[in-house]
Amino acid sequence: MSGLRRLAVATVVAVAVAATVGGCLMPRYLAQAAYGQLDLLRKARPIDDAIRDPDVPLAIRELLAEVPAIKAWARQAGLSATRNYNTYVQLDHDYAVYFVGVAPRLSLTPLRWCFPIAGCFTGLGWFDEDDAIAQRDEMEARGFDAMARPASAYSTGGWFPDPLLSTMLPDGDPRTGDEQTGYADLANVVIHESVHATVLVPDQPFFNEGIAEYIGDALADELLVEKFGEDSAEVAAYRADQAWRRTRTERMLKAYKDLEALYASATPDAEKLKAKAAIIDGLVADLGLWHRPNNANLVEVRVYTASYDGFAAVHQACGSLRAMISAGKRLGRGDFEKRLQEDLGPVLDRMKALCRKP
Repeated sequence: MSGLRRLAVATVVAVAVAATVGGCLMPRYLAQAAYGQLDLLRKARPIDDAIRDPDVPLAIRELLAEVPAIKAWARQAGLSATRNYNTYVQLDHDYAVYFVGVAPRLSLTPLRWCFPIAGCFTGLGWFDEDDAIAQRDEMEARGFDAMARPASAYSTGGWFPDPLLSTMLPDGDPRTGDEQTGYADLANVVIHESVHATVLVPDQPFFNEGIAEYIGDALADELLVEKFGEDSAEVAAYRADQAWRRTRTERMLKAYKDLEALYASATPDAEKLKAKAAIIDGLVADLGLWHRPNNANLVEVRVYTASYDGFAAVHQACGSLRAMISAGKRLGRGDFEKRLQEDLGPVLDRMKALCRKP
């Protein structure tokens, strides 16, 4: 379960702190966010109840039984003890929310939505697929690149006690591919979302998602080694899957960089559009993609993964994930030069410096 299928939609917390937001879209968005969040809380049941329920597939119950130990491991590594994942919700669809992102046709600067207190975000999470598709189609009609995709998980950043969702788990069928790494996927997503409840800087999705992506991957690896052993099949399968995803991500980031250079050039717009199509054609062919990506899709890849190696360097400088998490918790708005800061180099240097301080 990669980071691009694990979405932290902290925008839903805005319903608790924002009475009005400008624009005709916002009242509808806030209303559905409030209803969707309350509906999840209403459906939530204690995990222990689900574990004892014979109507829940055995494979799912076995994974649910692992959640307390995964949370304890996360706390031992320095993540905050939260109210999250003490309850379980069985959804009747295969997504938690639908994420919508938007960017201009000849720019990789995403549209942003801002809320009082909660901050600014590069996309919106909708609880209903039809609402997400409607927003995507509306933005495309206005001449933007837009995307709408399902997300299996999200976080409210500590504003609400997030339940564990059925969409965050394999489907219980041992014949499906994700069942082979079900425990690793569960550990990764619980840790990833727990990072959001521990380190969350308003207005900085590039940082928030980047650090959660890296720590989720690294801490899940440490947990698998502890549970199964360095030379286990489980660790080997997880690392092979991670390596495969990183290879594909690097190819997508290359396309992002190529487009970034193209858009910054003095090439006429008509020629830019032709060159853009050729760059994306190459990406589709190289990765065998079924869905043709656009600027909005590539911005999302950038948000989650472009600073991955930078966070790895912070981990090395800090010496441990616990120290790295501690440094992240000490960051605030004042450590960033602007909202939605993409270049995290200065911030990562700040984290390294914090690790060297007592």
